[in-house]
Amino acid sequence: MIKGWLYPADSSARSAAGLSASGERFTVICDGQPNVTGSIRELVVSQRVGNIPRKITLPDRSLFETTDNDAVDELLAATGHRAHRAGILHILETRWQWIAVALLLTLLSGFATVRWGMPWASRELAFAMPARATEAISEQALGILDRTILGESALPVEEQQRLRRHFETTLLPLQHETFNYRLHFRHMSDIPNAFALPAGDIIITDRLIKLADSQEEIDAVLLHEIGHVVHRHGLQQVLHSSFLTLAIIMVSGDASATGNIAVALPVFLLQSHYSREDETEADRYAFERMAEAGIDPVHFSTIMEKISGGPDGDSESDAAGTESQEDADLLKYLSTHPPTPERRLQAEMYSRQFRERLSR
Repeated sequence: MIKGWLYPADSSARSAAGLSASGERFTVICDGQPNVTGSIRELVVSQRVGNIPRKITLPDRSLFETTDNDAVDELLAATGHRAHRAGILHILETRWQWIAVALLLTLLSGFATVRWGMPWASRELAFAMPARATEAISEQALGILDRTILGESALPVEEQQRLRRHFETTLLPLQHETFNYRLHFRHMSDIPNAFALPAGDIIITDRLIKLADSQEEIDAVLLHEIGHVVHRHGLQQVLHSSFLTLAIIMVSGDASATGNIAVALPVFLLQSHYSREDETEADRYAFERMAEAGIDPVHFSTIMEKISGGPDGDSESDAAGTESQEDADLLKYLSTHPPTPERRLQAEMYSRQFRERLSR
Protein backbone atom coordinates (compact mmCIF):
# COMPACT_ATOMS: atom_id res chain seq x y z
CA MET A 1 0.00 0.00 0.00
CA ILE A 2 1.35 3.40 -1.03
CA LYS A 3 0.23 6.05 1.42
CA GLY A 4 -0.61 9.57 0.31
CA TRP A 5 -3.35 12.15 -0.20
CA LEU A 6 -6.35 12.16 -2.51
CA TYR A 7 -7.61 15.40 -4.12
CA PRO A 8 -11.05 15.06 -5.75
CA ALA A 9 -11.40 16.47 -9.27
CA ASP A 10 -11.71 20.29 -9.35
CA SER A 11 -11.13 20.58 -5.58
CA SER A 12 -8.23 21.58 -3.33
CA ALA A 13 -9.59 19.55 -0.38
CA ARG A 14 -7.51 16.52 0.45
CA SER A 15 -7.99 13.32 2.40
CA ALA A 16 -5.60 10.62 3.57
CA ALA A 17 -5.63 7.73 1.13
CA GLY A 18 -3.73 4.65 0.00
CA LEU A 19 -3.01 3.18 -3.42
CA SER A 20 -2.61 -0.57 -3.93
CA ALA A 21 -2.21 -2.73 -7.03
CA SER A 22 -3.16 -6.23 -8.02
CA GLY A 23 -2.01 -7.43 -11.38
CA GLU A 24 -2.93 -4.75 -13.95
CA ARG A 25 -5.49 -3.07 -11.69
CA PHE A 26 -5.16 -0.39 -9.02
CA THR A 27 -7.38 0.68 -6.15
CA VAL A 28 -7.34 3.93 -4.22
CA ILE A 29 -8.94 3.69 -0.79
CA CYS A 30 -10.04 6.86 0.99
CA ASP A 31 -12.14 7.09 4.17
CA GLY A 32 -15.58 8.58 3.56
CA GLN A 33 -15.29 8.33 -0.22
CA PRO A 34 -15.95 5.54 -2.67
CA ASN A 35 -12.92 3.58 -3.83
CA VAL A 36 -11.41 4.52 -7.19
CA THR A 37 -10.34 1.59 -9.37
CA GLY A 38 -9.08 1.09 -12.90
CA SER A 39 -6.22 -0.06 -15.10
CA ILE A 40 -2.74 0.91 -14.02
CA ARG A 41 -1.99 1.86 -17.63
CA GLU A 42 -4.61 4.63 -17.33
CA LEU A 43 -2.64 6.38 -14.61
CA VAL A 44 -0.78 9.58 -15.57
CA VAL A 45 2.35 9.74 -13.39
CA SER A 46 4.62 12.78 -13.06
CA GLN A 47 8.36 12.35 -13.54
CA ARG A 48 10.51 11.84 -10.50
CA VAL A 49 12.58 14.88 -9.51
CA GLY A 50 14.51 14.36 -6.28
CA ASN A 51 12.18 13.98 -3.32
CA ILE A 52 9.43 16.19 -4.71
CA PRO A 53 6.02 14.53 -4.07
CA ARG A 54 4.82 12.40 -6.98
CA LYS A 55 1.48 13.26 -8.58
CA ILE A 56 -0.68 10.49 -10.07
CA THR A 57 -3.75 11.55 -12.03
CA LEU A 58 -6.56 8.97 -11.86
CA PRO A 59 -9.05 8.18 -14.66
CA ASP A 60 -11.80 10.23 -12.94
CA ARG A 61 -9.44 13.27 -12.94
CA SER A 62 -8.87 13.10 -9.18
CA LEU A 63 -5.26 13.38 -8.02
CA PHE A 64 -3.31 11.06 -5.76
CA GLU A 65 -0.12 12.58 -4.25
CA THR A 66 2.59 10.74 -2.36
CA THR A 67 6.16 11.25 -1.13
CA ASP A 68 6.94 7.52 -1.38
CA ASN A 69 8.77 7.84 -4.70
CA ASP A 70 10.59 4.49 -4.38
CA ALA A 71 7.29 2.60 -4.01
CA VAL A 72 5.86 4.37 -7.05
CA ASP A 73 8.96 3.45 -9.09
CA GLU A 74 8.64 -0.19 -8.04
CA LEU A 75 4.96 -0.26 -9.01
CA LEU A 76 5.62 1.28 -12.41
CA ALA A 77 8.54 -1.07 -13.12
CA ALA A 78 6.58 -4.19 -12.04
CA THR A 79 3.62 -3.36 -14.29
CA GLY A 80 5.65 -2.08 -17.28
CA HIS A 81 3.97 1.34 -17.13
CA ARG A 82 5.29 3.78 -19.75
CA ALA A 83 6.43 6.15 -16.97
CA HIS A 84 8.70 3.56 -15.35
CA ARG A 85 11.79 4.90 -17.13
CA ALA A 86 13.55 7.55 -15.04
CA GLY A 87 13.08 11.11 -16.29
CA ILE A 88 16.03 13.11 -17.62
CA LEU A 89 16.03 15.43 -14.59
CA HIS A 90 16.20 12.52 -12.16
CA ILE A 91 19.04 10.96 -14.18
CA LEU A 92 21.00 14.22 -14.14
CA GLU A 93 20.60 14.75 -10.41
CA THR A 94 21.48 11.20 -9.36
CA ARG A 95 24.55 10.51 -11.53
CA TRP A 96 27.67 12.46 -10.59
CA GLN A 97 29.11 12.19 -14.12
CA TRP A 98 26.14 14.10 -15.54
CA ILE A 99 26.28 16.56 -12.68
CA ALA A 100 29.94 17.25 -13.50
CA VAL A 101 29.15 17.65 -17.21
CA ALA A 102 26.23 20.00 -16.45
CA LEU A 103 28.44 22.07 -14.11
CA LEU A 104 31.22 22.29 -16.70
CA LEU A 105 28.77 23.33 -19.44
CA THR A 106 27.28 25.96 -17.13
CA LEU A 107 30.71 27.41 -16.34
CA LEU A 108 31.76 27.41 -20.01
CA SER A 109 28.53 29.04 -21.17
CA GLY A 110 28.81 31.65 -18.40
CA PHE A 111 32.42 32.43 -19.36
CA ALA A 112 31.54 32.63 -23.06
CA THR A 113 28.62 34.94 -22.30
CA VAL A 114 30.74 37.34 -20.25
CA ARG A 115 33.84 37.13 -22.45
CA TRP A 116 32.24 37.35 -25.90
CA GLY A 117 28.45 37.50 -25.67
CA MET A 118 28.07 40.62 -23.53
CA PRO A 119 30.72 42.68 -25.38
CA TRP A 120 29.15 41.73 -28.72
CA ALA A 121 25.65 42.61 -27.51
CA SER A 122 26.93 45.87 -25.95
CA ARG A 123 28.55 46.92 -29.24
CA GLU A 124 25.45 46.08 -31.30
CA LEU A 125 23.15 47.95 -28.92
CA ALA A 126 25.52 50.93 -28.68
CA PHE A 127 25.50 51.44 -32.44
CA ALA A 128 21.74 50.84 -32.67
CA MET A 129 20.74 53.15 -29.81
CA PRO A 130 18.83 56.25 -31.02
CA ALA A 131 20.37 59.69 -30.57
CA ARG A 132 17.69 60.79 -28.10
CA ALA A 133 18.60 57.94 -25.77
CA THR A 134 22.33 58.75 -25.80
CA GLU A 135 21.55 62.43 -25.25
CA ALA A 136 19.42 61.58 -22.22
CA ILE A 137 22.19 59.38 -20.79
CA SER A 138 24.82 62.07 -21.37
CA GLU A 139 22.70 64.82 -19.84
CA GLN A 140 22.06 62.74 -16.71
CA ALA A 141 25.73 61.76 -16.43
CA LEU A 142 26.97 65.35 -16.78
CA GLY A 143 24.47 66.45 -14.14
CA ILE A 144 25.78 63.83 -11.70
CA LEU A 145 29.38 64.80 -12.40
CA ASP A 146 28.67 68.50 -11.91
CA ARG A 147 26.94 67.81 -8.57
CA THR A 148 29.66 65.53 -7.23
CA ILE A 149 33.12 65.91 -8.76
CA LEU A 150 33.34 68.75 -11.25
CA GLY A 151 33.41 72.44 -10.49
CA GLU A 152 32.91 75.58 -12.54
CA SER A 153 35.84 76.38 -14.82
CA ALA A 154 38.17 79.19 -13.75
CA LEU A 155 39.42 79.80 -17.29
CA PRO A 156 38.73 83.32 -18.61
CA VAL A 157 35.56 83.49 -20.68
CA GLU A 158 37.55 84.83 -23.65
CA GLU A 159 39.84 81.80 -23.62
CA GLN A 160 36.88 79.41 -23.40
CA GLN A 161 35.26 81.13 -26.37
CA ARG A 162 38.49 80.99 -28.37
CA LEU A 163 38.94 77.28 -27.69
CA ARG A 164 35.31 76.54 -28.60
CA ARG A 165 35.62 78.48 -31.87
CA HIS A 166 38.75 76.54 -32.76
CA PHE A 167 37.03 73.27 -31.81
CA GLU A 168 34.03 74.06 -34.01
CA THR A 169 35.86 75.48 -37.01
CA THR A 170 38.99 73.28 -37.12
CA LEU A 171 38.23 69.92 -35.51
CA LEU A 172 34.54 69.34 -36.13
CA PRO A 173 34.83 69.66 -39.95
CA LEU A 174 37.10 66.59 -39.75
CA GLN A 175 34.23 64.49 -38.39
CA HIS A 176 31.91 62.53 -40.62
CA GLU A 177 29.42 61.37 -37.98
CA THR A 178 26.12 62.91 -36.91
CA PHE A 179 26.97 63.60 -33.27
CA ASN A 180 26.09 66.88 -31.60
CA TYR A 181 29.59 67.68 -30.30
CA ARG A 182 29.86 70.23 -27.50
CA LEU A 183 32.96 71.30 -25.61
CA HIS A 184 32.67 71.87 -21.83
CA PHE A 185 35.28 73.33 -19.49
CA ARG A 186 35.34 72.24 -15.84
CA HIS A 187 37.55 72.47 -12.78
CA MET A 188 38.52 69.09 -11.25
CA SER A 189 40.84 69.67 -8.30
CA ASP A 190 44.35 69.79 -9.82
CA ILE A 191 43.83 66.86 -12.20
CA PRO A 192 44.61 67.09 -15.93
CA ASN A 193 41.79 65.11 -17.48
CA ALA A 194 39.40 64.91 -20.41
CA PHE A 195 36.56 62.54 -21.16
CA ALA A 196 33.67 62.19 -23.56
CA LEU A 197 29.99 61.40 -23.05
CA PRO A 198 28.10 59.19 -25.53
CA ALA A 199 26.14 62.02 -27.19
CA GLY A 200 29.30 63.98 -28.08
CA ASP A 201 29.79 66.16 -25.00
CA ILE A 202 33.51 66.48 -24.31
CA ILE A 203 34.70 67.70 -20.91
CA ILE A 204 38.23 69.03 -20.47
CA THR A 205 39.66 70.27 -17.17
CA ASP A 206 41.38 73.58 -16.49
CA ARG A 207 44.55 71.80 -15.39
CA LEU A 208 44.92 70.02 -18.74
CA ILE A 209 44.48 73.31 -20.63
CA LYS A 210 47.20 74.91 -18.51
CA LEU A 211 49.45 71.89 -18.92
CA ALA A 212 49.38 72.12 -22.72
CA ASP A 213 51.97 74.39 -24.35
CA SER A 214 50.25 74.55 -27.72
CA GLN A 215 46.85 74.34 -29.37
CA GLU A 216 48.03 71.21 -31.17
CA GLU A 217 48.46 69.35 -27.86
CA ILE A 218 44.90 70.25 -26.84
CA ASP A 219 43.67 69.18 -30.27
CA ALA A 220 45.36 65.78 -29.82
CA VAL A 221 43.45 65.19 -26.58
CA LEU A 222 40.14 66.37 -28.03
CA LEU A 223 40.47 64.19 -31.13
CA HIS A 224 41.26 61.20 -28.92
CA GLU A 225 38.05 61.81 -26.97
CA ILE A 226 36.09 62.24 -30.21
CA GLY A 227 37.46 58.83 -31.17
CA HIS A 228 35.83 57.35 -28.06
CA VAL A 229 32.52 58.93 -29.09
CA VAL A 230 32.71 57.73 -32.69
CA HIS A 231 33.40 54.15 -31.65
CA ARG A 232 30.79 54.28 -28.82
CA HIS A 233 33.35 53.09 -26.28
CA GLY A 234 31.75 54.73 -23.25
CA LEU A 235 28.25 53.58 -24.18
CA GLN A 236 29.49 50.04 -24.79
CA GLN A 237 31.13 49.90 -21.37
CA VAL A 238 28.03 51.22 -19.61
CA LEU A 239 25.78 48.72 -21.40
CA HIS A 240 28.20 45.94 -20.50
CA SER A 241 28.17 47.06 -16.87
CA SER A 242 24.37 47.13 -16.96
CA PHE A 243 24.28 43.56 -18.31
CA LEU A 244 26.44 42.45 -15.40
CA THR A 245 24.24 44.31 -12.93
CA LEU A 246 21.10 42.71 -14.35
CA ALA A 247 22.78 39.29 -14.21
CA ILE A 248 23.60 39.84 -10.53
CA ILE A 249 19.97 40.83 -9.90
CA MET A 250 18.73 37.67 -11.63
CA VAL A 251 21.07 35.44 -9.62
CA SER A 252 20.83 37.15 -6.24
CA GLY A 253 17.33 38.63 -6.41
CA ASP A 254 18.69 41.94 -5.07
CA ALA A 255 16.66 44.54 -6.97
CA SER A 256 18.47 47.37 -5.15
CA ALA A 257 21.39 46.82 -7.56
CA THR A 258 19.40 48.56 -10.30
CA GLY A 259 20.49 51.87 -8.79
CA ASN A 260 24.03 51.15 -9.97
CA ILE A 261 22.96 51.45 -13.61
CA ALA A 262 22.01 55.12 -13.24
CA VAL A 263 25.48 56.10 -12.00
CA ALA A 264 27.48 53.60 -14.09
CA LEU A 265 28.60 56.13 -16.69
CA PRO A 266 30.01 58.81 -14.33
CA VAL A 267 31.85 56.16 -12.28
CA PHE A 268 33.23 54.57 -15.43
CA LEU A 269 34.41 57.91 -16.84
CA LEU A 270 36.15 58.93 -13.62
CA GLN A 271 37.91 55.58 -13.29
CA SER A 272 38.76 55.55 -17.04
CA HIS A 273 38.38 51.79 -17.40
CA TYR A 274 38.53 51.70 -21.15
CA SER A 275 39.99 48.49 -22.49
CA ARG A 276 43.41 48.46 -24.12
CA GLU A 277 41.69 47.91 -27.46
CA ASP A 278 39.41 50.93 -26.93
CA GLU A 279 42.30 53.22 -26.03
CA THR A 280 44.33 52.03 -29.00
CA GLU A 281 41.37 52.53 -31.33
CA ALA A 282 40.78 56.07 -30.03
CA ASP A 283 44.50 56.85 -30.34
CA ARG A 284 44.53 55.66 -33.94
CA TYR A 285 41.47 57.78 -34.71
CA ALA A 286 43.22 60.85 -33.27
CA PHE A 287 46.45 60.21 -35.22
CA GLU A 288 44.58 59.86 -38.52
CA ARG A 289 42.51 63.01 -37.98
CA MET A 290 45.57 64.99 -36.86
CA ALA A 291 47.39 64.04 -40.04
CA GLU A 292 44.30 64.98 -42.06
CA ALA A 293 44.25 68.41 -40.39
CA GLY A 294 47.97 68.93 -40.94
CA ILE A 295 48.83 68.46 -37.25
CA ASP A 296 51.92 66.44 -36.45
CA PRO A 297 50.85 63.42 -34.28
CA VAL A 298 53.99 63.95 -32.19
CA HIS A 299 51.94 66.48 -30.20
CA PHE A 300 49.95 63.56 -28.80
CA SER A 301 53.18 62.08 -27.49
CA THR A 302 54.12 65.43 -25.96
CA ILE A 303 50.88 65.95 -24.06
CA MET A 304 50.84 62.31 -22.90
CA GLU A 305 54.33 62.79 -21.47
CA LYS A 306 53.12 65.84 -19.53
CA ILE A 307 49.98 64.12 -18.25
CA SER A 308 51.96 61.06 -17.11
CA GLY A 309 54.39 63.29 -15.24
CA GLY A 310 57.70 62.90 -17.02
CA PRO A 311 59.65 61.36 -19.88
CA ASP A 312 58.70 57.87 -18.71
CA GLY A 313 55.60 58.75 -16.71
CA ASP A 314 56.00 59.03 -12.92
CA SER A 315 53.48 56.36 -12.04
CA GLU A 316 55.07 53.83 -14.35
CA SER A 317 58.70 54.73 -13.73
CA ASP A 318 58.16 54.56 -9.94
CA ALA A 319 56.70 51.09 -10.27
CA ALA A 320 59.53 49.98 -12.51
CA GLY A 321 62.10 51.34 -10.07
CA THR A 322 60.75 49.41 -7.08
CA GLU A 323 59.82 46.16 -8.77
CA SER A 324 61.80 43.59 -10.71
CA GLN A 325 61.66 43.59 -14.49
CA GLU A 326 59.45 40.49 -14.32
CA ASP A 327 57.02 42.29 -12.01
CA ALA A 328 57.05 45.35 -14.26
CA ASP A 329 56.21 43.18 -17.26
CA LEU A 330 53.34 41.63 -15.31
CA LEU A 331 51.97 45.05 -14.36
CA LYS A 332 52.21 46.07 -18.01
CA TYR A 333 50.28 42.96 -19.07
CA LEU A 334 47.55 43.42 -16.44
CA SER A 335 47.06 47.12 -17.18
CA THR A 336 43.70 47.98 -18.75
CA HIS A 337 45.35 50.81 -20.68
CA PRO A 338 48.22 50.64 -23.12
CA PRO A 339 51.23 51.93 -21.12
CA THR A 340 52.07 55.56 -21.81
CA PRO A 341 55.48 54.81 -23.43
CA GLU A 342 53.76 52.46 -25.89
CA ARG A 343 51.20 55.10 -26.78
CA ARG A 344 53.94 57.68 -27.29
CA LEU A 345 55.80 55.28 -29.56
CA GLN A 346 52.66 54.84 -31.64
CA ALA A 347 52.29 58.61 -31.89
CA GLU A 348 55.92 58.99 -32.95
CA MET A 349 55.48 56.29 -35.61
CA TYR A 350 52.50 58.17 -37.06
CA SER A 351 54.55 61.38 -36.78
CA ARG A 352 57.35 59.91 -38.91
CA GLN A 353 54.82 58.82 -41.53
CA PHE A 354 53.28 62.31 -41.41
CA ARG A 355 56.64 64.03 -41.96
CA GLU A 356 57.57 61.61 -44.76
CA ARG A 357 54.39 62.50 -46.62
CA LEU A 358 55.10 66.21 -46.22
CA SER A 359 58.65 65.81 -47.55
CA ARG A 360 57.56 64.10 -50.79
